[in-house]
Amino acid sequence: MSGAFLEARNIVKRFNRFTAVNDVSFDVQQGTVLTLLGPSGCGKTTTLRVVAGFERPDEGEVDIEGRTVVSPARRINVSPEKRGLGMVFQSYAIWPHMTVFQNVAYPLVIRHVRKTEIKERVEHTLELVGLQGYGERPATLLSGGQQQRVALARALVYSPSILLLDEPLSNLDAKLRNQMRIELKRLQERVSVSVL
Repeated sequence: MSGAFLEARNIVKRFNRFTAVNDVSFDVQQGTVLTLLGPSGCGKTTTLRVVAGFERPDEGEVDIEGRTVVSPARRINVSPEKRGLGMVFQSYAIWPHMTVFQNVAYPLVIRHVRKTEIKERVEHTLELVGLQGYGERPATLLSGGQQQRVALARALVYSPSILLLDEPLSNLDAKLRNQMRIELKRLQERVSVSVL
């Protein structure tokens, strides 16, 4: 055990005969950012999905805060909602039938948090990402940058220990992408979350 906040060891993920992730290992220290770099199709998203629990690896292990959350060899597979992670998808995955408030509140609703606490935490998180006053707006009527902030707020609202970002800036124009990079780094430092 390296003492890392998040540790992935020898991850292998195959889809039939295609090996999407081949013996990948890394660790993320608490409060730091680790970026996976590589060309399209090299397995970055699949690796994130394994860490999040959306894909089961064929081999390897993932530990979060010293607890093994997946290990095929030891038959361990903790469900995604019990891993303490927040994830922002490349497509944002904003629910079109919900307001901004409802989108951000969803992780708290499914965890049966009290309504008064939900209201307080959602409002605080919207302020954190610069969307105070947007709660009652339909989420899909927002700009790309604003939708990205909604997705980020939804991932942060329940105070995850680790934030997984799957190319969340790739759908933004170059100017907004640069601006959001700076804002993401400031936010990461402010809330002291580890980021992969």
